[in-house]
Amino acid sequence: MKVQAAVMVQPGQIEIQEFDKPTPEDDALLLRVDKVGICGSDKHMYLGHTALKFPVIPGHEVVGTATDIGKYANQVMSVMGGPIKSGDRVTVVPGSKNCGRCYYCLHVPGRPTLCSGRTIYGFSNSETPPYLTGEFSEYTYIHGNSWVYKIPDEIPEEITVLIEPVAVATRAVERACSPGLPQVGDGYSIGSRVAVLGCGPIGLLVIAVLRDSGAGTIIATDLVDSRLEMATQMGADVVINVGNTSLKERTEQIQALTNGVGVDIAIECAGIPSVFSEALDVVRRGGKVIEVGHYTDSGITEVRPHQICNKDLDVCGVWAYPQIQFQTALDFLQRTQIPLHKLITHHLPLNELEAGIDMLGDEGVYKVVIEPDL
Repeated sequence: MKVQAAVMVQPGQIEIQEFDKPTPEDDALLLRVDKVGICGSDKHMYLGHTALKFPVIPGHEVVGTATDIGKYANQVMSVMGGPIKSGDRVTVVPGSKNCGRCYYCLHVPGRPTLCSGRTIYGFSNSETPPYLTGEFSEYTYIHGNSWVYKIPDEIPEEITVLIEPVAVATRAVERACSPGLPQVGDGYSIGSRVAVLGCGPIGLLVIAVLRDSGAGTIIATDLVDSRLEMATQMGADVVINVGNTSLKERTEQIQALTNGVGVDIAIECAGIPSVFSEALDVVRRGGKVIEVGHYTDSGITEVRPHQICNKDLDVCGVWAYPQIQFQTALDFLQRTQIPLHKLITHHLPLNELEAGIDMLGDEGVYKVVIEPDL
């Protein structure tokens, strides 16, 4: 049997190619892909902003059905909610288990995303067997070094494709929490006032997570009115159009909403370097800035280091999430009443992947989903 997959031969060129359907080894399984979300990182890859060894089968926001399962797969893989049986609806963490041997595994074990020995579905070379290393494909080969989660029945089918981006969003919010025993006024907590700068899919999901986790006033900024309208549906209290205001006006408006001091937490989700600088402007003294928008290098911006010192700021980056973050995402999706289904705006077949990538960022487009069976 042949399997079709969308292969990025090089940046800007995607071909539908056929591969032999593989038989999984004893520690692996074969996943029939039901749907995959297109991530902003897929677009960056397409535009040549990532240093990868091509060809690559992209795609990492997967929901699928386990079909062929190796006899030791449940014992070797990190399986959550299992054991996994043929026919089960599952999702797979893009990053593999940690190698346990590199500098970061040995010296910084609490930060598994820093492991230099990980492999990542959707970002790995696809020139050698079993080839199907990404999820814009009819089937994906899930190797024994993977984390696999059985999807609870309580999660509505329509929003299961949001599991991976929700993992990003929950991780971003958790980075705003202070480590150790909390002190009054430190980090994110119930009632914190938060600015979310950038209302693409990740920013909108961050707003939803903030709303459900007890944030106080949530302020959202973006250039596009329709995104700001969606931000209010996700839970934002105040929205500000960046195109209609100056930085000085926005800073003054945010200060007026926060007793003249600025927000407790500013979360940069736009992926535009100058917005990081703006986050430093709108956060209060003693606050936190969370940088989640720059998975790829978008360039430079001017920053005044004195501002960080004078405000005594904590500035935290977000590089993906620990593998166990998917459990947090599943818990959130089981319980939230926020209308997340509104974020899923387009469903396309596999052979229209390039069209889906092209439309990312257009007005009214949030999460584009590829469904190989369409």
